[in-house]
Amino acid sequence: MKEYSPESVNQEVEKVLQAQKVPNILICGQTGVGKSSVVNYLFNESVAVSGDNGEPCTRGITLFRNNTVNIYDSEGYEIGGERQKYYEQLIFDDFLAKRKGTTDADAVHLVWYAISGAAKKFTELDIKLIKRIKADGFHACVLLTKIDELNEEQLNDMMAALQKDLPGADVFRLSINARQDEGLAQFCDWDKLTDWSYNHLAGTLKERFVMALRGRLDLKHKQATGIVAGATTAAATVGAIPIPFSDAALLVPVQTGMIMGIAGIYGIHIGKAAISSVAAGTGISALGKSVAGGLMKLIPGIGTVAGAIVNASVAGTITGALGGAFSELCYKQCKDSLDGKPPAVDIEQILTGPAFIAEVIRRAKEAKQ
Repeated sequence: MKEYSPESVNQEVEKVLQAQKVPNILICGQTGVGKSSVVNYLFNESVAVSGDNGEPCTRGITLFRNNTVNIYDSEGYEIGGERQKYYEQLIFDDFLAKRKGTTDADAVHLVWYAISGAAKKFTELDIKLIKRIKADGFHACVLLTKIDELNEEQLNDMMAALQKDLPGADVFRLSINARQDEGLAQFCDWDKLTDWSYNHLAGTLKERFVMALRGRLDLKHKQATGIVAGATTAAATVGAIPIPFSDAALLVPVQTGMIMGIAGIYGIHIGKAAISSVAAGTGISALGKSVAGGLMKLIPGIGTVAGAIVNASVAGTITGALGGAFSELCYKQCKDSLDGKPPAVDIEQILTGPAFIAEVIRRAKEAKQ
């Protein structure tokens, strides 16, 4: 019988990691506008822009990176003719001009331009830079930070002034105190900012951006559902030419990528050994042995356990059931973490347990009814 091996799963893990691209986000603006606070509010701690964990990218711009997002944090500009001229050269000549029109790993996918509400005004340079960034074809938005230091009238006046000078610009009102103040939260656009960013990214960049976010379970669930749907289709394609269960290892790459993608979306680390166990314990290559009694009767024409055939329907059904069960498990774990609760289960231990296998079978049955 042709089986997958842990080595082959490890190879698939490495392929998935190498194929994944991460979004590059430039955040810029005047000194003291709260750029670092915005990044720390939105993203997981491993992306935090603080301390000395960044690396110089070019003069005045520091890169903070992990495997989900790259944040290019520009030094802030200070008021004054020469200083402002230097900052314009920094943003355009030293950085954006070298990345304009590129599609490789150095491309700038999003630009967040921060303006402080605490200052209760913005400068002509702010408007000039934002217009130029957008004119050069970059996806750019304005972050109006520290709105907790404005009253409602001042906030409305500042928004109106920005919309007058930047007609059609996307402006998002933000305060890092929103989580502690429900009244303030209703004026903030944190979700709108992440929605805008998500919608201006393509392909795997969306996936990596959502992985990096500290919250937004709704976006994480949406992205995970898409990963399961894509894997289900891919598995059905593999099974379009029926294969015996003994050759079901052909589906391991599909399921490996799906498992990694779902776990990553929810910020859950799954080791290579655990991924191998999932493929062995609940993947299609083992279902003929592990859950034959519950599954072989499920799909007419599949054959006996010994001579079972994997067709498109079987491959898609089982892969979809596996992905759905795993996604729900990760969702619950992520929610508990965001709520400050300890994990209810050890995901790596539960994956090949009887309860999880039973849930995969239940979902497969439900899909075929």
